[in-house]
Amino acid sequence: MKKRRLPIPLILLIPIVMLIIVAVAGIYRFSLSDEEILAKFPSQQQTADPILKAIFDLSTPNPWTVEVPNTHAFSFINQYDEANQVASGNYDAGAERGSVSINIQWLTQLSATDYVSALTVSNQGSGVFTYAAYFYYDRALKRMVLKDSELLGDRVVLQSITLEQENIRFEYLSHGAEQSMAQVPTASNHRVFALSNKGKFQPAD
Repeated sequence: MKKRRLPIPLILLIPIVMLIIVAVAGIYRFSLSDEEILAKFPSQQQTADPILKAIFDLSTPNPWTVEVPNTHAFSFINQYDEANQVASGNYDAGAERGSVSINIQWLTQLSATDYVSALTVSNQGSGVFTYAAYFYYDRALKRMVLKDSELLGDRVVLQSITLEQENIRFEYLSHGAEQSMAQVPTASNHRVFALSNKGKFQPAD
């Protein structure tokens, strides 16, 4: 039985028809707003991150995200010790692994989207480094992130965070010249910062 061959004009017509269909679909897509497109599909139920809900009363599925200082690693804050007022998470930077902790007791609100507190980073080494930390809630991305940080010291004990007009004052105890790192720090210290327009700490003392 001989196979029938399509006439040459019909073979050429098939890709032309397909191009027309694609063009019509494209025109229809761009004639709809994003809201209309989303309305045509059932929305998926997204669970609010429990830590951000508990601490900030924010309903977002995205976890609190910290870019660990002096590394290229990120940590997702996924644990909250409400009794001790500490939120924490782990990070893995390849050769270096560790954890970060945020002191909720000293969490200070600057505006509807801006907060400061103390961030502690510990790794396989003996150091426990405390940073002045500036957190920002990105409303567009619906994500709380670490915007900037400044090192306060190794194994320091934070005493207070206070607002002085446009400045932020961190008071803490550090080890004196004659103290070993194993001892409880007793030397009083402080740092004062201002926030730049770009959301960076600037020394103000």
